Amino acid sequence: MRSIVRSVLVASLISGLLNLSSVAAAAKPVGMVVLAENAHLSGATASIGADVFAGDILHTDPGGSLRLKFGGSQLYLTSATEAALAQETSPLQVTLIQGTLGFSSNASNQFVIDTPVGAVRAADGQRAFGEVTILGPRKILVAAYHGSLVVAGAGVQRTIPEGDSYNVTFVPEAQPGGAEPAAAAPAGSPQPGLSSHGSLVFDIIIIGGAAGLGYLFWHIATESPTHPRPR
Repeated sequence: MRSIVRSVLVASLISGLLNLSSVAAAAKPVGMVVLAENAHLSGATASIGADVFAGDILHTDPGGSLRLKFGGSQLYLTSATEAALAQETSPLQVTLIQGTLGFSSNASNQFVIDTPVGAVRAADGQRAFGEVTILGPRKILVAAYHGSLVVAGAGVQRTIPEGDSYNVTFVPEAQPGGAEPAAAAPAGSPQPGLSSHGSLVFDIIIIGGAAGLGYLFWHIATESPTHPRPR
């Protein structure tokens, strides 16, 4: 009897350890905060050196900023921006819910930025730095500051060359009988993409003074963090 009880206890202990190992593996961080000002991670105040996990909600208050490092790549949230990290995907998927998100990616650490209009990523898995802004429920601004970017949605895929900036608008397909097209997801919706029943319209814009801002973001995103918290 004692032998049976001992065997049951050992089996329970091993099972418990395996479960703990599984939880620990599932909770492995995917990145780290390297700059935070009036910013939050899943509701908690973000601080330099804090771990970032798959599924985290990223948020900056008006006037705030948040910069995250994922291996050799980085994300940068400007003021009043909200985004969500997907669960364990490769490449890492980030849903931009509102505001402006800058990203710097290399060949080994890529991002896919999902928006209500479509997905934005570096072209051909190359090193790139870009910026995506949600302008409305059916409109985004995509700027390619370094390297080319690809925008894909509604059955359309188009490359934005380095140095160009486009407003990208989803235009719903006209309904039979003149009925109003179905409403698009609101700007704050976490669901990426729109119905394929429509098309994307690309309008090039002159970056002008924004080029200086883009260079600033590029400099911030690629420079080494100055005072990260010891890990």
